[in-house]
Amino acid sequence: MTTPELLAVAIAVLLAGAAASLALARRARLAGWVSTAFVAAAAAAIWVVVVRAFSSRAEGEATVLALPDLGARLSVVVDPLSAFFLAIVATIAVVATLYSVDYMTHFAGNTLAKFYPILLVFFAAIVGVLVVSDFLFFLVCWELMTLTSFFLVTFERENAASQRAGWKYFVITHAATLCMVVAALVLWRQCGSFHFGDLLAALAQLLATRPLLAHTVLGLLFIGFATKAGVLPMGDWLPDAHPVAPSGMSAALSGALVKLGIYGLVRFFGALLPASAAAVGWGIAIALAGTASLFVGTLTALRQTDSKRLMAFHTIGQIGYICLGLGVGIACLRTAPTLGALAIVGALFHAANHACFKACLFLGAGAVLYRTGERDMNRLGGLAAAMPLTAGSSTVASLAIAGVPPLNGFASKWLIVAACLLAGMAQPLFLILGLVAMFISLATLASFLKVLGAVFLGQPNPERRVSEVPATMAAAQVVLAALCVLLGVLPFWPLRFIRDAAAASVPIAVPSASELLGGPWGLAVTGGGAALALWSPLVVAGGMVVLAFVAYGLQRAGGAGRREVAVWTGGEEHAAATVRYAASSFYLPFKHAFAGIYPRIRWRVPAFPGGLRRAFDVDAWAYRPAARLVERAAGAVSRSHVGVPQVYLLWIVVGAVAVVAIVLGLVG
Repeated sequence: MTTPELLAVAIAVLLAGAAASLALARRARLAGWVSTAFVAAAAAAIWVVVVRAFSSRAEGEATVLALPDLGARLSVVVDPLSAFFLAIVATIAVVATLYSVDYMTHFAGNTLAKFYPILLVFFAAIVGVLVVSDFLFFLVCWELMTLTSFFLVTFERENAASQRAGWKYFVITHAATLCMVVAALVLWRQCGSFHFGDLLAALAQLLATRPLLAHTVLGLLFIGFATKAGVLPMGDWLPDAHPVAPSGMSAALSGALVKLGIYGLVRFFGALLPASAAAVGWGIAIALAGTASLFVGTLTALRQTDSKRLMAFHTIGQIGYICLGLGVGIACLRTAPTLGALAIVGALFHAANHACFKACLFLGAGAVLYRTGERDMNRLGGLAAAMPLTAGSSTVASLAIAGVPPLNGFASKWLIVAACLLAGMAQPLFLILGLVAMFISLATLASFLKVLGAVFLGQPNPERRVSEVPATMAAAQVVLAALCVLLGVLPFWPLRFIRDAAAASVPIAVPSASELLGGPWGLAVTGGGAALALWSPLVVAGGMVVLAFVAYGLQRAGGAGRREVAVWTGGEEHAAATVRYAASSFYLPFKHAFAGIYPRIRWRVPAFPGGLRRAFDVDAWAYRPAARLVERAAGAVSRSHVGVPQVYLLWIVVGAVAVVAIVLGLVG
């Protein structure tokens, strides 16, 4: 079968699975198993496509449908970049659906007709986004992906927080999509085509002839893709949507959905900017946006006590690492191709690693929620003994996201930071950004030590009877934790293919994997014929194993024993809950350490004479009258707020048409 035929089979299988799960919606576990079987079959077809794309058997573009009057055609092509993201999506889809088999029985009061069918259509839409090469059909798949994810986020219709988060996600992402639509129409007006190649050529021409318009288009595209990726401030939807979604969907959101924003950035900015004089400026802008996200997202996560909300903020932080690497790569590719390629490869590798450890963490949080009904870490503790598989998997994923060697998070962060430090020799700003990234890794470690300590360690609640989660939920976590170890211990093997994905995304020749990364059992960054940075994960892992055996041997030889006793409270009796180290307590040392940076500012209100006070009372003569005017205007149009999504979509379409008409009039 050809690649388009395999993709058609994969999408057809997903849609057939959606229909089958709809028919079985009242039988929760059976619907889950049927959905998992269909997703696994589709993933197998996708993996065949992935293998072909990275081999000499890769096929060219195939046109399925042409719309010549619109300058659009449904063309399908899978290059190494698409294949790389398809591999991530296929893997996350299988584990998320498998996990949901037992997890969704937790929602006995909700019909699963609103979950499994929509979930499978969601995965089909993501596949469409990754394989089409025409922006019109790209937007169709993008919109379908957004709508299905909206319905999955708002799965709990009776939950007010779920509905608020869903509509926030809906509004923000559709505003971002509108930016992409306007950008595409401006470029279509220039070239008469929606094909990616034609749009990029038109954008390159605009950079040479009308740079202001070109940078406006690039800005609109950046807003569209960065919003979906979760880059701050556009990613403000993410901390609200992730916690309220079912945990399998939370894993899919963080493991797959946000990666589509990264795919768009690499596909458009990576393909165009490295050959342009605008590369440095936009590279710095993307790197700064990424650094702001990793800094704010991670430090905000450190304060959270809701486990899923904490992980949602860490998604923002880890996406920041990816954007930092991507920005450094775009800025450096033109003048230092090897260094630029190293940064982009590190960014893509971190995207794959993030999919593994963050999906595992969300599944772990969901497992705890499934057994205890709690997301508040202040009310948890001592679960490691009762849930060893969940605790072990979450520990591996926590250390991986913090960049602890020899796990996968360290390998990709090592590449990104190495690229920043080396690029800092020519551009000191990148050196500063690299140092910030290193500091934030420590903050990430502190945050997840809090998670592990508050949730799994300490004294368990004697009133709560907890056991390990069902096999499907445990297996999904163990698979992802194993990938965190495997990708960390043997990083060169996936990096060979990631290098091909990076080479397919940029217009500049990229060195071979061995020249760029060394290998095969470690990583080496070279420059001028000398090794600038070395990483040998097998040596480190072997050393850790040897030290563990030595410590165990010394313990046995010395006859060291272990005993468990109650916490000593100075002779007074206290309830276990009052002496337990709560999740919020972990943040207090950090808060005290940084208290001087955030001083308390006290404003003195000066006393003015009555007349002068009224003259300077802007609230009285400006803000309040304006607010009343806006309130009356809002009341006049409130009759259009009928609570029907189709009406809101109609308003969006009308607004989009108006904006497009204005833009086309200005361009013309």
